[in-house]
Amino acid sequence: MTFKEKILSIVSGTKQKILSFDQIAAAMGLVSGFDKQALAGALNDLVREEKLVFSKRNKYMLPENSGAVKAKILANPNGYAFARPVGVGDDIFIAERDLNGATQGDTVLVKVENKPKVKNYRQKGSKFSSKKQGQVIKILERGYQTIVGTYAPTAGGGIVVPDDTRFADSVFVQAGNTMGATGNTKVVLKITEYPSRTRMAQGEVVEVLGDPNSYKVSTLSVIRSFGLIEEFPKAALLEAESVNLPVQEDEVKKRKDFRGDLVITIDGEDARDFDDAISLKMKGENYVLSVHIADVSHYVKAGGELDKEAFRRGTSVYFPDYVLPMLPKVLSNGICSLNPNEDRLCMSVIMEIDKEGDIKDYEICEGVIRSAYRMTYTKVTKIFDGDKQLRQEYAKIVPMLEKMAELSRILLKRRDNAGQLDFDLPEAQINVNEEGAITEIIKKPRNLSDRLIEQFMVITNEVVARHCNKMGLPFVYRVHEYPTPERIKAFKEFIASFNLKLEGGNEGYSPRTFQKLLLQIKGTPYSTPISKVMLRSMQKARYSPENLGHFGLALKDYCHFTSPIRRYPDLIIHRIIKMMLHGELTEGKMKTLNDVVAEASDQSSLTERNADEAERAVDDLKKAEWMADKIGEVYEGNISSVTDSGIFVELDNTIEGFIYKEYLPNDHYIFDEPRYQLVGKRNKFMLGDRLTVKVLQVDVNTRHIDFALFTSEKQQKEA
Repeated sequence: MTFKEKILSIVSGTKQKILSFDQIAAAMGLVSGFDKQALAGALNDLVREEKLVFSKRNKYMLPENSGAVKAKILANPNGYAFARPVGVGDDIFIAERDLNGATQGDTVLVKVENKPKVKNYRQKGSKFSSKKQGQVIKILERGYQTIVGTYAPTAGGGIVVPDDTRFADSVFVQAGNTMGATGNTKVVLKITEYPSRTRMAQGEVVEVLGDPNSYKVSTLSVIRSFGLIEEFPKAALLEAESVNLPVQEDEVKKRKDFRGDLVITIDGEDARDFDDAISLKMKGENYVLSVHIADVSHYVKAGGELDKEAFRRGTSVYFPDYVLPMLPKVLSNGICSLNPNEDRLCMSVIMEIDKEGDIKDYEICEGVIRSAYRMTYTKVTKIFDGDKQLRQEYAKIVPMLEKMAELSRILLKRRDNAGQLDFDLPEAQINVNEEGAITEIIKKPRNLSDRLIEQFMVITNEVVARHCNKMGLPFVYRVHEYPTPERIKAFKEFIASFNLKLEGGNEGYSPRTFQKLLLQIKGTPYSTPISKVMLRSMQKARYSPENLGHFGLALKDYCHFTSPIRRYPDLIIHRIIKMMLHGELTEGKMKTLNDVVAEASDQSSLTERNADEAERAVDDLKKAEWMADKIGEVYEGNISSVTDSGIFVELDNTIEGFIYKEYLPNDHYIFDEPRYQLVGKRNKFMLGDRLTVKVLQVDVNTRHIDFALFTSEKQQKEA
């Protein structure tokens, strides 16, 4: 053990968690002045290396014992940053001088100031804000090992300007580390030295992506920046090929045979992997709903190469012009996909449901099906709307579809009566051609056919979670926890500006409380922005081995069981249920599964968040690309958010742009943060206000769109 390691061992092993110089010297048995001088030098080094913290009381402690907060850095191109605590907590403002080498995405320990110099700091042009200030005292983990940027040659090598301007101004690449990159080329760069106050970052090119103006390269750049990879390891591909075999009759004999039932799939037009199929019969006045889910666990075995890669990916990631599947396409589009007119293995949930939407009986089993029709949301919607040609073409299933619509309305009413939160926020539908060029961006329709599948999957997930909870099985639950009192308080202050309030009291606020407010604002101009703020006031849904309930769905038991082709938690749940069905859950296996579900929950939550962020980033990129040639064009939109530096305006097609205060009518504006308003002496801008805007400029690289208020010549004359 080195001298420094011995110091750290003594400090970490003490019950007091904090020691003076003399206490450390005594613990090490140091007496002579020479030894104490060496100790002083070593302690200074450990403080400089951020392995120890020197307190104002002249004592030493480990960084994690200093009252520091573990957080993730959200940097700003202007130099400062915000630290977002891991878990619950408000953002912490970090001045540039207090970053101590930390940069975008780093996980750090932050010491919060007792008397912050900045009382309330809001990041310009964004929705981040902070009432706390702190300094980074230790970098725990670097967020960026690689970055994506544009390469430009210089003397002695080249410079890469990162796409994410929050990382650094630029990164130097020495000659010989460029992989032949030429000027104005998009590259992936491995960081070899991180930036500091005195030196710029350095790195080496590990992949040349190509022309930054290419639609494919622009999407690929975002994929790389989030650490997502398209290619599967060779071992996983070989394993996928080896199991992609026709369904064997000896396996069919072990299962319940549903091939005689009228089974269909309903998905989007461009779907290629069908992991759920449905069927409906009547039993007197009750509905017998069968939901069949692809039996991926039959082909992807625990501990195999496919399983390792599926765990690493956690989820499929969907972009307008690209899909990164969790499993190789030979499986996700092949033997695991419930393709029409082909025998397929599945995990089946058969539910008898009465006219009130209550489950009278259910069965969970291994099955085999043969889907009769591959239906799309568009076709089913047209059938419901009375399209004569389609109703004639699909006459065999029209009666069943109509009964399904009837049941879905019953289930939706049941969920509404329970208090589920239906935010009904607009989603963008970005249509692209074969080259990846955008053909249109519209608000994604949400029809009865979408809701039908949604309700059928929700009740299936509920039944499976409730069953496994009653059995006391190790399990991966989908949980959505109760919103924190602090966030509820802030939300109440916000809606007060609209003369709205939450109906609640000493017993707290139930999902029904928020549901009533959503119904109250439905159809108003401020419905979408208030719904968004409400959603931000909620905690994020995640995966957990503990059954903590689902606040948004107003359910005590919930899981994700219905999409094992594209979600790892579903695959784990299928394995657990099969063990239960086969009587394989010994005490030893139960203990092992406890560790498995805990690890799967953490990994799946992490990969889900990363995938969501990547999908949003590509959507924003495509929206910026779409608007790039529309400078000067005029649109209608509503204010979707307000900051102290301006307002966000969302167009009717969901594209959002920012208007800086400089482009608002000349006035002395005060930012009313609790109410999301910019208030001047003559003007006021608040959420939901309808505005006419002009596209001012678009930066595709940063995915930022600037608007300006549009004033017609007539309005100018009247003014």
